[in-house]
Amino acid sequence: MNVRKLLAGLTFRTNRPSYSAGDELTAFVTGYEDGVAQVRVGDTIITLPDAEGGLADRLVRLRVTDFDATDATGSGELLGVVDEN
Repeated sequence: MNVRKLLAGLTFRTNRPSYSAGDELTAFVTGYEDGVAQVRVGDTIITLPDAEGGLADRLVRLRVTDFDATDATGSGELLGVVDEN
């Protein structure tokens, strides 16, 4: 058995994904800190300062506005709510 062929294309996901300004994602708002909505993707935290209250546990679309890969933190702008309860 050729192990290289078996493992070809195999990659591992990181628990600290990195993003760039302009990246658009769909993720859950996991809560609020100091009144600011937060989205967590693994250990990465993106704050949504323009998001209204009441979005905890809601699926949203957002655009990353800035990101610090060293700290795995950034901020973004809310584009819309995906699930309308």
